[in-house]
Amino acid sequence: MHDLGNHFFFLFLSTVGVIRAFLYIRPVPGPTVFGVRLHHYSFGLVAVAVGLSLNSLPFFAIGLGLVADELTYLAMGGHTHEDNYSRASLAGTALVVVAVFLTRQFLVRAVI
Repeated sequence: MHDLGNHFFFLFLSTVGVIRAFLYIRPVPGPTVFGVRLHHYSFGLVAVAVGLSLNSLPFFAIGLGLVADELTYLAMGGHTHEDNYSRASLAGTALVVVAVFLTRQFLVRAVI
């Protein structure tokens, strides 16, 4: 179970790192569907739901990473690319990452 927790956290942290790097290098807005702009947390919520329903740790970890990356940005009411890379947003994301690390075994048990 411990190895699964570490595997889960690696996928989660990799997702946060890759999405952060990609959007820093190439800040592209999400697609707009029926007048609603989709952000990567939207896709993350779908992946979390799929991961939970299919007992798929990779889907769950990647989805949670997408959600976690935007959580502080959304909570602080961010609107711009600069807001996403503000000290407050980066610090909040770091705290969420630490919280997921500390609870990784519990999260794995919730999926499998």
